[in-house]
Amino acid sequence: MSSTMIPEKIPIGRFSMITRLTCKALRLYDETGLLSPAVKDRFTGYRYYQVSQIERGVMIRSLVDLGFPLAQIIEVLKAKEQGDDSTVAQLIQEQRKRVSAEIKRLQSIDHFLQRQQMEMFSMIVAEPTLKDIESLRVLSIRDKGTYEEVIPKLIGTLCQYFSSPQRGLEQVSITGPFMTIYHDGEYRESDADVEVAVPVTGRLPDQIPGITIRTMPGGRFASAIHKGPYQDAHESWGKLYEWTAKQGYEPKAPCRDNYLNDPDDVPEEELLTELLIPV
Repeated sequence: MSSTMIPEKIPIGRFSMITRLTCKALRLYDETGLLSPAVKDRFTGYRYYQVSQIERGVMIRSLVDLGFPLAQIIEVLKAKEQGDDSTVAQLIQEQRKRVSAEIKRLQSIDHFLQRQQMEMFSMIVAEPTLKDIESLRVLSIRDKGTYEEVIPKLIGTLCQYFSSPQRGLEQVSITGPFMTIYHDGEYRESDADVEVAVPVTGRLPDQIPGITIRTMPGGRFASAIHKGPYQDAHESWGKLYEWTAKQGYEPKAPCRDNYLNDPDDVPEEELLTELLIPV
């Protein structure tokens, strides 16, 4: 009786079949030091691997399937070799956060495609207009990050202040909708400079920890009402910018938006957001 055995010196093609890593990927891992062949033929440059390297190759394949970027794969394997279970757990948790963010992005795409299928491609946006806005006394918080994370966080922080016993003693009332001010001159993926503010009246202290008390300047603005999910507002922003340019006005910064109703009270399709561009 004979049996087929894997030789100790495994050519790159066979090692690729065993680990389900492409030869192209194996060459990349060799260049980065993640998984170097045991032997390289000095004349042909051909790569050969050992049986003892199969486990590492299979683990790399698993991490690739789980969506880990190359840099994190290197960190995971290094931590595992050192028996650093806490670092491995932390890296896995970070990957879960990346996966959750990607799920949200894909759900947003799916939502948009459903609307197309239902012949709802066009956003519902009111006819733009010009309006003069007076200066406003506001409480505000400014931070950097992704729009999806920073804006709800800052709104939540302001809401916590208004529900605190301290606010009751100061007799502060909200006089208008929450708003977001976009301080960048461009769209930012991860480090957007965002301020959330709410107009108020009443007796305020000189300082509130973590919150700025200031007067927001007024002026003339191009305005339009976007109806629908917040993540779809870019189409309405585009229409408002086009309208502003056609009217002969030069859009200025920073633009802002006002949230006219509460996402806890109405479905996404009924959300109303006033888009404002200073001119």
